[in-house]
Amino acid sequence: MRGHEVRPTAVRTAITHTRILDGTGNPEYLGDIVLESGLIADILPAGSFKDDGTTILIDGAGLVTCPGFIDLRGSSDTAPLTDPARHSALTQGVTTEVLGQDGANCAPLTDASASLLRHQLAGVAPEWADRDVEWRTVGQYLDHLDSGTGTNTAYLVPMHAVRALAMGSPAVAPTAQQLVAEVKAMADALEQGAVGLSSSAPGALATPAETAELEALCAAVGAYGGYWAPARNSLAVPVTESVSRSVEVATKTGVPVHLTHLAADGAGAADLLTVLDRALKAGVDLSCDSHPYLENPGMLASLLPCWARDGQDEDVLARLDDPEVVARIRSELEASTDINWDAVTIAFVGSGQFGMLVGQSIARIAAIQSSDPATTLVRILLSDSLATGVLYAAGSEDDLRAIMGHRTRTGAGVGFRSEAAAHPGVWGSFPRFVGGFAREAKAMDLPAAIHQLTGRPAQRLHLANRGVLAAGNAADVLVFDPDAIIDMATFADPRQPAAGINHVFVNGVPAVSEHQPTSALAGRALRRGPEGTTQSL
Repeated sequence: MRGHEVRPTAVRTAITHTRILDGTGNPEYLGDIVLESGLIADILPAGSFKDDGTTILIDGAGLVTCPGFIDLRGSSDTAPLTDPARHSALTQGVTTEVLGQDGANCAPLTDASASLLRHQLAGVAPEWADRDVEWRTVGQYLDHLDSGTGTNTAYLVPMHAVRALAMGSPAVAPTAQQLVAEVKAMADALEQGAVGLSSSAPGALATPAETAELEALCAAVGAYGGYWAPARNSLAVPVTESVSRSVEVATKTGVPVHLTHLAADGAGAADLLTVLDRALKAGVDLSCDSHPYLENPGMLASLLPCWARDGQDEDVLARLDDPEVVARIRSELEASTDINWDAVTIAFVGSGQFGMLVGQSIARIAAIQSSDPATTLVRILLSDSLATGVLYAAGSEDDLRAIMGHRTRTGAGVGFRSEAAAHPGVWGSFPRFVGGFAREAKAMDLPAAIHQLTGRPAQRLHLANRGVLAAGNAADVLVFDPDAIIDMATFADPRQPAAGINHVFVNGVPAVSEHQPTSALAGRALRRGPEGTTQSL
């Protein structure tokens, strides 16, 4: 624990006469819930709790009490390091976040990657300019998180992190000896508490060596009881193709697979969901997550063909400065029918001199420059050193509802560099799902909606004592007004807390009290244990 911090103490609390949704998907019932010493001490019939004068009482009449929401796609890998209070998560009811999918390498680290991480942190939080990244292993990183964060955190190891550790430079396919070192690094990370592996989804042009590398790592993850979280590797690749290739790897290696930010493209959701159903029928251990917005945040570089994005930033920039390579990129992008350039809008830039591009679509910028979209894309990436972020529209409202109704779906935040992208989902994804889709649109009943955000993601993480309200479980608890819960953030004003979130407890400590965040750092690092379950130390 950091020397200037003391873990806040949980105070005995009773939530009385409340509507209880326990996270299992079962119907609600009335009861009194007693929190003590960081745990759910008891769940009693409504009105039966007797106050002895030592308990904080919350009148839960008309309010719903449920487990804290679990975000399997945390809003930023580095957020707990630069924003440990995590108000944007807690004020929408999220008590547990899974990190490791947004591109930053937080662990395991080499000295070189630790220096790069420190540079990234200092760019967001100036206090990191005078601090060192002292950890190197996943275990040490989880120890650091355990010293003070607002939410509980679990960690997926990025594939490029174990590549860098085993190979020094992750820009080339590994030799047989290096692959053994990668698998050993992955196994070490899992033994130290990581819950699995994150990577890009396998590409159509992957070499045999690249395919063998991914399969070896996935097999190791599966053997340890972890899961693999592949992300769609390029907007130029149809989502059904990306998902199908991920399912093939999961089928071959036996690794449980969690598809992140599942969203339809121009082809719609029907074929995509058919792929999921076939995989489930074949016995694949599969789940997915999605957020309740058509607009997705990402990096402009994700539109490049996979081969053009391989390696370090300097490798990519060198390719973009080669006319022959740019001609190949243009040819491949023009042949793709999956990119709607009118639907790709600049969300943020790395350099202020390109601020005039924010809010403009690639199609419009290309028209102004009397150029084609592919050439415009390359020019922006070169000029802004690959730091440009975008919003891209995906699918339709009907597609969104279809994915949300699938039996494997869990909730998620908007993910990748979303704070910089000024996306309202950073502060509103979960209330939008509960209040907008479940209550107002009547897309599903409330017990099913809460199950998607609590019990179901807890099953994917193999959480030992979280995700369900039961005596003896950790007191990660949310109390909300079912008639008022809704997202308030918009694209014009994205940093607005949600309405209807009355109280949030993390390990029994008030994180939100009477609608206001307390800034208590009561979160714990959640580690996968040798028996396969995930819990705090």
